[in-house]
Amino acid sequence: MNNINYDSNSESDRLMVVLTHIGGIFFGFAPSLLVYLVKNEGWVKENARNALNWQLTSLIYYGISWVLVLVIIGLFLPWLIVVLNVVFCLVAAIRSSKGEDYKYPLTIEFIKS
Repeated sequence: MNNINYDSNSESDRLMVVLTHIGGIFFGFAPSLLVYLVKNEGWVKENARNALNWQLTSLIYYGISWVLVLVIIGLFLPWLIVVLNVVFCLVAAIRSSKGEDYKYPLTIEFIKS
């Protein structure tokens, strides 16, 4: 992640970022896309971009895993991706609640900063 110092101490900004990350568990890419489109700049937009990239990447992983399920190779892959999504989103929410930056691992950078 770039070394730009954003004001991550605002309570409302931290709450918005936490809800963006948690929303990814239940609503996929919709919360992060909404925040990314609404916010103009700053720490919140950067976190929404990271969450959006992860959610889009996990969507691709879901598609690949279901194709592998059809050929009986990846029976447990969809469940692994669900677990990874929950874990990554929870870690991101916890770190951002402290005002820290978090970059999702295994993510394809669709949207660059």
